[in-house]
Parts: sequence; structure tokens; C-alpha cells
Amino acid sequence: MVQGRQDKVYEYLIAYLKAHGFVPSIREIGEALGLRSTSTVHYHLTGLAARGLIQWEGGKNRAIRVLARHDDVPDDAAEAGALLGPGCLPVLGSIAAGAPIDAIALSDEVLNLPQLFADPDLFVLKIKGQSMIGDHIDDGDWAVIKRQNVARDGDIVVALLEDGDVTLKRIYREADGVIRLQPSNTAMAPLYVRQVVIQGKFVGLIRRESF
Repeated sequence: MVQGRQDKVYEYLIAYLKAHGFVPSIREIGEALGLRSTSTVHYHLTGLAARGLIQWEGGKNRAIRVLARHDDVPDDAAEAGALLGPGCLPVLGSIAAGAPIDAIALSDEVLNLPQLFADPDLFVLKIKGQSMIGDHIDDGDWAVIKRQNVARDGDIVVALLEDGDVTLKRIYREADGVIRLQPSNTAMAPLYVRQVVIQGKFVGLIRRESF
């Protein structure tokens, strides 16, 4: 009986993985299978781990690997161990947080991020410089950017300048059509421009030391 219930948990993990590309949370498993107690879900996951079907760090909500191969699991997911999380975001290049630099260059790097960032409009830029240090965005950090071409005054944006350079700054629209790109570093002066193309909005930060 217990093994049968474990099998249902395992089958749900497989089905969810196939549909979403990552496995569900403890709460989602319980809700889907009518298990009211998270300790019951923990019990079944422990059993599956003992049977060699999954690898699970007990007590951690999204730290399950599906280990056994299964016809319904995509080959790439099975070979990767089907880590909880949506996969990777592309690192498109570097972004200036000081003086503007050359336009974004393509990169082959990727960052594997948690489900929080599972959005096709997100990408990652590596920060160079300290012009945004007042917002705790430091040299070497990774900025998570949402791809969009509009922003409100005060938003931190990826701004493409007329000369093709890009920079990360807070945007403000001044009188007479002037746009102020404001650093958050009192040692640095703002940039005043007439035209700018917004390429994205800053939505999150990954500290370099976390890797």
C-alpha cells in the first residue's frame, strides 16, 4: 500500500516534469494527491529516495532530482537529473554601471536560476562599474532584466544611447524633452540625453559571491 502511494507521487513528479520542465513543490504535490500533511509528502519522498528513484535533500522544498529514466521524461531532462527550477537564462553580455560601453555583445554563458525567474522575457547582464552602488548593484554582480521598451520615472533600465552604447541607470524625464539617466553613486554625474531606447527593466540581482 505504501509503495503504491509512493508510485503515485513518482508518477505525478514525472507528469509535472514533462509539462513544466521542472518538478513541483512539496505543497503542490500534497494538493495534487490529496495529502493534507507535508510530513506525509516528506515520508513518500524519503521512500522514493531509498528506492533510488529520486534524490532529495530532506527539508528543502525544491531540491529534488528524478534519477530513474522514464519513457515520459525528455532525454535532456533525465540526463540532467531534472533539477527543480526552470533551467537557464542566457547571459547576453556585459552592461555598464559606470561610463557607457560598447553595445551588448553575445555570450555563450548561461545562469541556472530558480523558478522565480521562469519567464521567457528575462535575461541576465553582468555589471561592470559602481555607478549603481547606492542600489546595492556592484561590480561583478548579475542583473536580471525583463525585456520591455517602456518604463516609469525612477525605474532602473537598460538604456541604449544614440551612439550605440548601453548603460544601466534610473530613468527620469525632465522638461523640454530631456531624459536624465541617474546613477546611484554621489561621485558620478547623471547623463542627459534627448533620445534613448529602453531595452529592459531591472527586476533582480544575483550576487557574484553566491556562485
